[in-house]
Amino acid sequence: MTDAPQKLPQIDTELLERVEQEIKDRQFSLPALPDTAAKVSKAIADPDVTIAQVSKIVTADPVLSGRLIQVANSPIFQGLKRIEDLKLAISRLGLVCVRNLVISLTVNKLFHVKSNPIIKNKLRQCWANSVKVAAIGEVIARGRWRIDPSEALLVGLLHNIGAVPLLNKLAEPKFGVTNEATVNQVLTNLEPQLSKWIMEHWHLRPDLSCVPVLIQDVYKSHAGPANYTDIIQIARLHAIRNTDHPLANIKWGNVPSFQKLEMTPEESLEAIKQAQTEIRSVMSLLDPAK
Repeated sequence: MTDAPQKLPQIDTELLERVEQEIKDRQFSLPALPDTAAKVSKAIADPDVTIAQVSKIVTADPVLSGRLIQVANSPIFQGLKRIEDLKLAISRLGLVCVRNLVISLTVNKLFHVKSNPIIKNKLRQCWANSVKVAAIGEVIARGRWRIDPSEALLVGLLHNIGAVPLLNKLAEPKFGVTNEATVNQVLTNLEPQLSKWIMEHWHLRPDLSCVPVLIQDVYKSHAGPANYTDIIQIARLHAIRNTDHPLANIKWGNVPSFQKLEMTPEESLEAIKQAQTEIRSVMSLLDPAK
């Protein structure tokens, strides 16, 4: 491993400027939350909401209802007995966790585009990466003080959500994108900030929405205890190991997030190795097609 990230490809300045200008001119639409996720988020924002009211919203989506029950019966949350009732599943999970899970279990609908095979393939790669980061982040977050595993799961899944509007924009014929290198250049420069804007647009807390931008500086430390940025930073490093990602070969010993999580890189590798069954279980919940 080396001390510095590999040099990124030279930026296609003209194309970047064109995309950036469309953002400034408000010709760039941020994706809305999937309908059920938006309704659940709005309902749970009401401190007087009941489990029955949330259940009624979720019941309108039978597939989502089944997946929430599946999650409630998974090894992550499983209680003393198996449950088949959605209200009981919501009660077991808790309302905040349900909100996070509903967003996590529906956001995959955004990772699609109707045309351009290069863009389709890149969206599939982004979705696969986000699922892996989310699953590893959820496992790392378990049992940690002031860290909610369901929120780590959600942030991991959304840390590259900016790729969705960017790639859909690049799929438009007027941009004429014909090679993956150009796509990667645009994502490298614009995806983190767009991810942050989308998470803010979806009313996620500032300590969550800032993560996509903050993880770009792997060597930056912060005051206070470990936070969601540290969790997703380490999860991302594990997810991109042995890939051609520009950060895949950095020296982990220089990454402050390991110290924040009170583990060495070697201990982290061993912990993730031991948790592979749990990680695969979480990934299958997020992406049943796998």
